[in-house]
Amino acid sequence: MRQPLRSKPLPTPVPCRDAVLYVRVSSKEQEKEGFSIPAQRKLLTAYAAEKGLTIVEDFEDVETAKRAGREDFGRMVSFLQRTRTCRVILVEKTDRLYRNIKDWITLADLDCEIHLVKEGATISNESRSSEKFMHGIRVLMAKNYVDNLSEEVRKGMREKAEQGHWPTIAHIGYRNNLQTKRIEIDPERGPLVAKLFEWYASGNFSLKMLTTKAQSVGLTNPRRGRRITKSEIHRLLHNPIYYGEFDWKGTRYQGLHEPLISRALFDAVQDVFEAANHPKQTKRQHAFLGLLTCGRCGCAITAEVKKGRYVYYHCTEFRGRCGNSYVREEALSQLFEDVVRRVQIPPAIADSIAQALRESQEDKERFHRTSILRLQQQYITIQARMDRAYEDRLADRIPEDLWQRKAQAWRRELESVRRDMSRHERASENYTATGSQILELAKHAENLFVRQDASEQAGLLKTLLSNCTFDRGTLCPTYVKPFDLLVAGNQSGDWRGRRDSNPRPPA
Repeated sequence: MRQPLRSKPLPTPVPCRDAVLYVRVSSKEQEKEGFSIPAQRKLLTAYAAEKGLTIVEDFEDVETAKRAGREDFGRMVSFLQRTRTCRVILVEKTDRLYRNIKDWITLADLDCEIHLVKEGATISNESRSSEKFMHGIRVLMAKNYVDNLSEEVRKGMREKAEQGHWPTIAHIGYRNNLQTKRIEIDPERGPLVAKLFEWYASGNFSLKMLTTKAQSVGLTNPRRGRRITKSEIHRLLHNPIYYGEFDWKGTRYQGLHEPLISRALFDAVQDVFEAANHPKQTKRQHAFLGLLTCGRCGCAITAEVKKGRYVYYHCTEFRGRCGNSYVREEALSQLFEDVVRRVQIPPAIADSIAQALRESQEDKERFHRTSILRLQQQYITIQARMDRAYEDRLADRIPEDLWQRKAQAWRRELESVRRDMSRHERASENYTATGSQILELAKHAENLFVRQDASEQAGLLKTLLSNCTFDRGTLCPTYVKPFDLLVAGNQSGDWRGRRDSNPRPPA
């Protein structure tokens, strides 16, 4: 007798969770170097299938020189704010998701679970303090690389200023020549700007009257396409660029551009301003000013000197008396010492985190190496073109004017490539040191603080704190990321995955 067929038990379904997918590239170079949108999307889609995650929304940002900003990042944040059932973000790695500290804080407020697939990390409120801290340092290191690139751009602008050329967008009355990379007189607005100086130097016009007159003759702001305002005229009349000099980052340079007015006319305008100018008294600067707000009414904490030598800090009481107390600068320094002590972590913990960070930098180093190799290859290609064209010129296969025109264009390209190579080289110098510097500060914060004078202590506090309130002898600090994670780790003792039922205070 045949036995009845027995049906096999159905496999237990794996519960699915909703997730959003976010991909980003910030340049065409990254597309060429393996950071392409399709490659990121393929990696994240496969990861979602493996982990039983359902991708409900897909967000993509491609940033170029012509298209800055991250529209889809903003749309993703809005989606997660509206859709509380979806709390998972899938992204390739840290620097694909964050561009700055603001992005980090924005996503932290959403209480989401962030899967950094290529880094093999998942960050959420349930993550250990050490994992959160390492993630925070990765964010800062990625930002530091971008900042260093920006710094090299600023250096290039300073070099241009030192050569006597205005390094950025031209002021009203001038315009940028895209071929020469220099500024030149705007034939439409330049004469009108010169007239402004003449009218004001006569002493017959106030700034308000001059604004009306400028509008009547059709002087407009070329970048905003609107009439020029009173504040713009005030700045314009104080700007030395119109007589041939200019200020750049606190330094006065002699410009090589054509002046719109004479130095004598500029000085005459300043004399008119001086006649109505009244000198202002400067206040004595105290070390901890700007670091504190009142914990009772939210007003600023100010300082004053008593008996000629004792510095006391107290609420400005701008909104009325609040009952907060005074505090001597020496006592305030001792209170801040306790604030700094909470940041300090055991050397063994700092060393283990530093080792983990060093092991996580392979992607960034690969990006740097491939960028330098690409630029070197580009330089060699351009140089080879110039050499071949020069040989053709010597053999009379191309005319002189064509050689001169092409050679000038190639020289500009070579200079641009050299600048890019220099920026990448210098930007990478401090990249890997960022995490180590943070950890070194965390190991020695308290000892460093007690050895410093009040002004140096204030500098350290500005590095550690974003805000701090004072209420009758008690400080309530808000720490800058990732130092807030250090404080949390010290309070919970969760540096090695241990979750103490009774958090211990810092040593």
